[in-house]
Amino acid sequence: MTQRERFLAIAVGGLMLAIGLQWAFTKHRTAVKQRTNQITNLQQQKERLQEELLQGAYADRQMGEYLVRSLPSDAERAKSDYQKWLLDLVQTHGIANAVVDPTTSIPMGDLYERYGFSLTGKASLPQVTSLLHDFYAKDYLHRVMKISVTPSRAGDLTLKMDVDGIALKSAPKTNEPSKKTSWKVNPEIAEYRDAVLNRNFFSPPNEPPKFGGSNQVDVVVGKETRTEIKFSDPEGHQVNYTLVGNSPDFIELDSRTGSLKVNPTEIGKHELLVRATDNGFPSRSVEQPLTLVINDPPPPPEPEKPKPEFDDSKQTVLTGLVQGRDDWTAWMNIRTRGETLKLRVGDGFEIGSLKGTVIEVTQRFAVLEIDGRRFTLLPSGNLADAAKSAQED
Repeated sequence: MTQRERFLAIAVGGLMLAIGLQWAFTKHRTAVKQRTNQITNLQQQKERLQEELLQGAYADRQMGEYLVRSLPSDAERAKSDYQKWLLDLVQTHGIANAVVDPTTSIPMGDLYERYGFSLTGKASLPQVTSLLHDFYAKDYLHRVMKISVTPSRAGDLTLKMDVDGIALKSAPKTNEPSKKTSWKVNPEIAEYRDAVLNRNFFSPPNEPPKFGGSNQVDVVVGKETRTEIKFSDPEGHQVNYTLVGNSPDFIELDSRTGSLKVNPTEIGKHELLVRATDNGFPSRSVEQPLTLVINDPPPPPEPEKPKPEFDDSKQTVLTGLVQGRDDWTAWMNIRTRGETLKLRVGDGFEIGSLKGTVIEVTQRFAVLEIDGRRFTLLPSGNLADAAKSAQED
């Protein structure tokens, strides 16, 4: 074999080996992928089967609960027992003219039978509320399909109810449903009474009164004082007022008008709590704290000086400045009285509404002082005008 043939044989052998390796790798990868897919499918099947087992267990538990709550599987027994229970229910709650009749019986395949009943009667709203509470508190497989409550001319309510009860085919023929209260309702009926009875079905919710005054009331000792406690009702209802807790004997509150009458005998401070209640439906209340402060009476006002009918100072004129032996004299003529005052330094005067003192007298003017203000009065000058000019300055 020549060298060329040897190289060719090596090349062909290497190519065949590569092709074999590629085929083996591809087959291995395909096998791994198939195995992975098989594992994934098996895992999904396992999860699905586990889910079905859980659902089956839940269904079994649910069916067990339904069996406990089911009417008897015997048709006559189921209708008789349930009708008797409904009659006992309406009698317990005092429903007048009550009538309970079976209406329909509908088989639902091989699973259960549905029995229909009608209930009619006359009742008040509290009776209807209690009846429905006890209906849903009973852990039967039943429900109210339709209910009608209409007012009558007699003042009560006409009640009409269509009820369905369920009897499972697999339930015992004499099945006795559980006597425990259903989880659907609160055993205490007070919560439902408050929600149903304390509301107005024909208008928006009633709002409580609103306080609009001052939270401090100031009065004077020894004096009777009346103060209006200011509350307003958004709907315009009548408001009734009461004092909450203990209050001093000298305090009275008019329940209709909210007028607070106080006649204290000694000073002090008292904390009050006023409750305002409207007459809406349902009535609403609000409480407002107030502080009553009892003070000493203010000092009496000073009596006003009587004003002269005519002010002589407006008709007083400096008519002359006369020199004597030792000093000068100011002559003031009061025209309204026909009188002339001769005033020296230091003399006081009261003319009309002006009262003052002579400070200085010269041959050209006189200096006067009234209420701590000094001013100059010239010959022929008016006393009132000069004093007014000094006050304005």
